Amino acid sequence: MTGRRIVDMALVLGACVLLHLAMVMPSHPAGLVPARFVRPTWELPVILLLLAAFPNRPLRALVIALALVFSVLRIADLATYLALSRPFDPLLDIHLLVSGWELLVSSVAYHEALLAVVLVLGALGAATWMLWAGLSRLPRLGGRTRGAVAGVPLIAVLVSTAVPGWSAFAATPVVSNQVSRMARSVVDLRDFSEELAERQDIAPAFEALGDRDVIVAFIESYGRSFLDDAAYTEVSNPRLDAVETRLSDAGWSIRSTFLAAPTRGGQSWLSHGTFLSGLWVNNQSRYDRLMISDRASLNALFGEAGWATGAAMPAIVQDWPEAAWYDYDTTLDASGLAYAGEPFEWVTMPDQYTWSAMDRLLRGPGPDMIEMALITSHAPWTPLPRIVPWDAVGDGGIFDGTQRDGDTPREVWSDPERIRTQYGLSLDYALEVMGQYIARDGEDALFIVLGDHQPAPLLTGEGASPDVPMHVISRDTGLLERLPDEVFSDGIRPAPDRPALSMDAIYGLMTSVFEDPDVAASRTN
Repeated sequence: MTGRRIVDMALVLGACVLLHLAMVMPSHPAGLVPARFVRPTWELPVILLLLAAFPNRPLRALVIALALVFSVLRIADLATYLALSRPFDPLLDIHLLVSGWELLVSSVAYHEALLAVVLVLGALGAATWMLWAGLSRLPRLGGRTRGAVAGVPLIAVLVSTAVPGWSAFAATPVVSNQVSRMARSVVDLRDFSEELAERQDIAPAFEALGDRDVIVAFIESYGRSFLDDAAYTEVSNPRLDAVETRLSDAGWSIRSTFLAAPTRGGQSWLSHGTFLSGLWVNNQSRYDRLMISDRASLNALFGEAGWATGAAMPAIVQDWPEAAWYDYDTTLDASGLAYAGEPFEWVTMPDQYTWSAMDRLLRGPGPDMIEMALITSHAPWTPLPRIVPWDAVGDGGIFDGTQRDGDTPREVWSDPERIRTQYGLSLDYALEVMGQYIARDGEDALFIVLGDHQPAPLLTGEGASPDVPMHVISRDTGLLERLPDEVFSDGIRPAPDRPALSMDAIYGLMTSVFEDPDVAASRTN
């Protein structure tokens, strides 16, 4: 055998292996097991026979293009399952590339992030070259050799039918399912548009709230797992107890429930849209369609009822045209919050500053309805800010790089156990700061504090619920007693035996239970 023939054989075999890997690549992390990659496929011998019988460039290019697209989609599925507990949708999720890049750049040096992207593109380029070089040499092989190249995979398929526990894998249904999923997305958007077109005929006055401020605070990645998972209860239990005691001593009462969020692991804006629209906004297309609709947000309804509306959004660092739909009177993004300190990697400012700036810049004579996002508990969860005396917060200049604890993201993210530890500590901080602010400066406001979504499966494990805690906090127990007993329980811990309320249901609840001030406060059953 000549040297050239050896090279040809090596390239052909390499191309066959790459085609096989493209076909058996799993879409879910649970499929990343050795047994998956040794399963034969029905399609591989058919493709090889076609390429050997019809050695033309267009067919070869089509096979390679399909293999690469299929591989990229499978890898995207793996990534979105790991981060968001759902498959990737090409029609809805392209924007996640930008979010992923921003998080990567904030977690490692820019040149390291760029190098990672170059390596990924280089790997795709190398795979493309290998496929082209190998498949273009397939016709050069002798008839027997070509037959063997296609015959071996075919024999493996036939043998698998007789070997218990070893079955052939069919890639075609996987491709069909991907196409069907995209088609379902189109239908879903049509249905959602019809739902938006339905007449909205409500004009709540929220008379039971009097002239109280209403403050809705979303805590990043504050999910049910933080309360229930044994990995976090050593942190969550004492912190929840301490916050509840602090607030009780200051004259505050709490009722809590779990809400089923429309997203997991990220895309917080979907939860904001769901909570404030009363519609299930579980993907980007629905969110984009909502943003150009005339449906009144909960913020807008409060505005029409006489509240001044505002938003404190420290994660917004670019233009945010979506603010128009929410209909805030005042929108404070990261720039508008005028933070003079140093960022904490991706986190633009610590929660303590966000609470302080909200109080100073948005709470006026009242009544005010304020929405805020608290982002210290966003990945990468390191370093974390120290809590400083509230009178020293000022313009945030005190957070000059010295008031922080924790190693670099690279060090933390090299060990999954350390990631979980830092995540728990970030929520420990977020809840403590929340409790301190309400006890100190809450005055007579009604506070609604909730998680936006569960963290990624890396932190919750596979199969965790989408639920997030929600706490309604007030000095007026009569207001809290209006909340339905079948889902709300007393205290900071939601009762585990009560059903989680869908997050979109809060809109209807808020626009009904606080309407009549003359109705005797009695728990709704």
